[in-house]
Amino acid sequence: MQIMGDWAKGEFLKAGQKPGDDFVCFRMPGTQGMVTFNSDQFVMFDVGTSKAQDEMAKSIMAPTFQSAFNVVKGSVPARTDVPDTDFDACGKKGIKDLAEANQNNTLVGSMAHGHAAPAAVKNAVYDVVTNHFNGGMDSKEATKALVSAVKDAQF
Repeated sequence: MQIMGDWAKGEFLKAGQKPGDDFVCFRMPGTQGMVTFNSDQFVMFDVGTSKAQDEMAKSIMAPTFQSAFNVVKGSVPARTDVPDTDFDACGKKGIKDLAEANQNNTLVGSMAHGHAAPAAVKNAVYDVVTNHFNGGMDSKEATKALVSAVKDAQF
């Protein structure tokens, strides 16, 4: 068993594998009902009002683009009103899970991508978790170190 993010799905599809037959999509055990979000970002330079930039933004946010982009990427649209028609079983599940988490207020920002905590807190957590998983401390020590590291990083 190997656990990967939705980014790995494109590799599986390219290798001719099929969702439900060769691989499955599921929430991490213990996280059912919650969705961690991260978002692709498109950057535009501040050049004043630009009709081209407005058109690009409208195009990117259009449901048809959101569907086409995410079907190929193997992810779920940022918009919750995009139909799941063109998505495979994994995409349909992801869209359903996102809608439920949005409705239940259980969307959680990705710490790894800066949506949940400041970089200092993220780095403090990573340092303790890495040390623990590499055998540098037991679970009890790691718990204490994590509390201390996060407190220290918040100042």
